Amino acid sequence: MLAPAEFLKDITIHPEFQTRIIDWLKPWRLKTYVDILIVVDSEISTSPTNNFGIASVIELLRSSQVGCMKFRVDIALRSNEMFSVDASPTPTQPKYRGFRFNSASAGADVIDKYEQIWCFGFKPSNSGSPDDGQIDAVGALPATNAELNKLDQWMKDKKGGLFGTGDHHFLGASMCRKIPRLGTMRRWTNADGVPPIGGLNRIDTLRPPPPVANFQAGGPSSLDNGPHQGDLTVQPIRWVAWKSVYSAFGLRKKRPHPVLCHPTLGPIDVMPDHAHEGLCVPSPNLAANKKFKAELEYPNATDGGPKPEPEIIAFGSNLGSDDWNFAKGPQPARNNNPMIAVYDGHRAGVGRVATDSTWHHWMDVNINAIRAADNDNWKKISRYFLNLAVWLNPPGFSTKCLYLSVVASHFQTVGFQEFHPKATTLELGRALREHLVVRYGPCWVTERIWELAFELKQIPTRNLLDFSKRFENASVSSEVFEEMVLGQMVEATMKSAEALKGEQVRAVRALAEPEKLFAKPFAAAMSAFTKEADRQMKLENDVVRHFKPVRQ
Repeated sequence: MLAPAEFLKDITIHPEFQTRIIDWLKPWRLKTYVDILIVVDSEISTSPTNNFGIASVIELLRSSQVGCMKFRVDIALRSNEMFSVDASPTPTQPKYRGFRFNSASAGADVIDKYEQIWCFGFKPSNSGSPDDGQIDAVGALPATNAELNKLDQWMKDKKGGLFGTGDHHFLGASMCRKIPRLGTMRRWTNADGVPPIGGLNRIDTLRPPPPVANFQAGGPSSLDNGPHQGDLTVQPIRWVAWKSVYSAFGLRKKRPHPVLCHPTLGPIDVMPDHAHEGLCVPSPNLAANKKFKAELEYPNATDGGPKPEPEIIAFGSNLGSDDWNFAKGPQPARNNNPMIAVYDGHRAGVGRVATDSTWHHWMDVNINAIRAADNDNWKKISRYFLNLAVWLNPPGFSTKCLYLSVVASHFQTVGFQEFHPKATTLELGRALREHLVVRYGPCWVTERIWELAFELKQIPTRNLLDFSKRFENASVSSEVFEEMVLGQMVEATMKSAEALKGEQVRAVRALAEPEKLFAKPFAAAMSAFTKEADRQMKLENDVVRHFKPVRQ
């Protein structure tokens, strides 16, 4: 954990007040960086000199910041080498070689140093064999029970977040197919019905570049993986509504899952295309045991509420050979290919999990041209990678960025212009919300507020779940709820913030730890929102009554 002098370096505030705030936040301890371990089989490169790899994604993570949060990435190579640690690897080299999930260094388990683990598996092979027995062959380095037990414990103890993916057929199955939740959220084996590399059942998502007519049935050209998976033409994806947000007079706006929200461009609705992708699983067996021990794969909620379940947040589609020419032969058109799945295990006492139908949405060979173009498609696709890095965090990480954003806002433009003693709670919250939405987008704000609601535990979890569910259909604005919460948080810090801006700096007492400081303001916001919601509904009903037709 970092002291204020360190974590304030990542926040832009008026320089006159930078040093004053350090003592104000003296009790606070925050971690504003996330440690991610990226695990690859030896076939997947982490160097930009080989485009069959993920070097661009690693560079993006290391160079990006979302809110107060930065990302530190280490690379682990699963190989037949003896386990070793490179204390000072180059940016593209593995820190760990011969890595296993239960590897230890200096007397400590390696994975305990990380908040997230991302797995990009290739083994057993690209053979296309129908024999699933190859997955557990010794040379394929399958994850052992000892490794899986260590991963399982890490997901419980640290609530660590895990992402993993492969490709068509059983690519990646040796590393990933038995990992808790990940192994059942995606198809990994022939027995699972994983799509093949060729034939009618492949998932070929290639889209025609201009001139499109050349690729239509009877045209002179065919969609081919070599030239077309790495061009500027992307595939559309269909996102699934995560939240339904009320607007005036019964109108509702839908939002995708936070993983698929861009701060300014709206829903992330594109991905790179490829000639043979995999598939996620829409409805895993929630009653099944783990593949390595007799224990529920999907644990029950620790708060007594409904069992958390995985969900598909995006579907892909593919064109059909009746209308288009494909180099790999015929395939039927499909519109509902499960592409991205997520599982929020925090309420069940375990970490979050996410998976993708293919690592070709991540590979340099697929994204480098789009990245170089730096167009809206790249902005959306790259934000998908960053959103996952935020969403997979253990509980508390992201809300700490909200706490810091509230405090910093007093010493930014919004605070100097809009925060004053005569402003109402709602006015203060509206000003701060608009400030945060411009910087991080509406989905970031909404998710942080709801995470705050569950973490502060001012309201029983069952009541919160019911409140959240009813919100989806209620004729009240969720934005007003967010403004109430943010307004109360501003008020809780305003008096001492104003003193810091003045001449009585020595008289300002340090703020309490954020969880203690903001607990009562959040409860007050819930109470105030209930009253405001009643007032709004009465007002709207009164207006609607005036639109009744006059009797003839």
